[in-house]
Amino acid sequence: MRTKVTYSEWKKAQEWERNFWINDQIKKSKRFKNQIWHLLSLVNLVPEYRGDDWNLWWKEKFDNYSFLPTVIENAIEIGCGPYTNMRLILQQSQIKYVVLNDPLINIYNSFKKTIHSSSSFKGNIISDSHPFEVNPFKYNYFDLVVMINVLDHVQDATICMQEAIDITKLGGIFIFGQDLTNDEDEILLRNLEGDTAHPIKLNHNWVDSWLSNNFKILMKWILPKSEGRNPKAHYGTYIFAGIKIKSRLGNA
Repeated sequence: MRTKVTYSEWKKAQEWERNFWINDQIKKSKRFKNQIWHLLSLVNLVPEYRGDDWNLWWKEKFDNYSFLPTVIENAIEIGCGPYTNMRLILQQSQIKYVVLNDPLINIYNSFKKTIHSSSSFKGNIISDSHPFEVNPFKYNYFDLVVMINVLDHVQDATICMQEAIDITKLGGIFIFGQDLTNDEDEILLRNLEGDTAHPIKLNHNWVDSWLSNNFKILMKWILPKSEGRNPKAHYGTYIFAGIKIKSRLGNA
C-alpha cells in the first residue's frame, strides 16, 4: 500500500493524465464529429454531453444515485475529470450550486460538448483547480461531496481523504468510490500502460478506517475482483455512500 508520493511523481502522473485526455479530445473532434454530435443531440438521438470515463459504470454501481434527495443546496465533485460523475447526478437531483474540482480543470474547460463547456449551467457551476491537499473550502459546508476513483491520482491520500470528510456538512452525503490494490496487484500494475497516472495504492482496510466512524451508511459494497471496474489490475472496488454524523473537534 502507498498513501503518499513525491511532488515530482505526482506531477508526472498529472502530465500523463493531461496528455491522455487531450489526445482523447483530438480524436473526438476529427472530421467534424463534435458538430455532428451537437446536431444529433438537438433531436435527442445522443446525450447532450459527449464522452465518458467509466461514469456510467459508477452510476450503475451506486444504484443510479437513487438515494439522493431531489433538491440539494450545494455540492462538490473532487477530482471530477473531463466528463464528471456530476453530470449524471444532475439528472437525478436539482443542485443549486456545484463546484467541479480538479488540478487539470482549466484544460477540461476547453473540451467541447462536456459539462465544463456547457452554457446550461453557467453561474451554477464553479471551477476549482486546487490539488485537494490545499483544500480552499470551509469545513462542514457541502450537502453533497463526491470523490470517485480520485485518491490514486493525488500526492497525499491521507490529507485528501481528511479534507473531503471535513468539508462534508453534518447530515450531508459523502459518495466515495475507489479501486483497491493489494501486493499482488502492485506487481501486475508495474507492467501495465497507464500506471504512471495512478501512483497511490490503497486497500479496503485503509478506506474502512476513515469511513466506519464518520458516517451512517446508506450504501457500502466491496465488489470482488470479478465484478470490479478493472479486474486485471485491482482485487476489488469500494462503493460507499453515507450521511455524515461526526466532525473533528473545532471544525464545526
